[in-house]
Amino acid sequence: MPRTVLGRALLLETALPLAPAVLVAGTGGMAIGIWYAALTREHVTPGIPWVALLVPVAVYGCCLLAATTALPLLRRSVRPGELRYV
Repeated sequence: MPRTVLGRALLLETALPLAPAVLVAGTGGMAIGIWYAALTREHVTPGIPWVALLVPVAVYGCCLLAATTALPLLRRSVRPGELRYV
């Protein structure tokens, strides 16, 4: 199997299942943050913390970056003879 196909499969198998999980976690975290802000402020309309929306995007990017660090190791997995000398 070509190395590019393995690399693309690795990134897709990381990115696709991770996207809904990060979306649900980010939405839940934002809802809890808004709820807690509403509890701590009396008679003041709580503002939406727009900067907090960048946290799920940053987490998603870090996870994809961590997955890309495995791409150089695919060369060894394509050639089983190189696995002996690791």
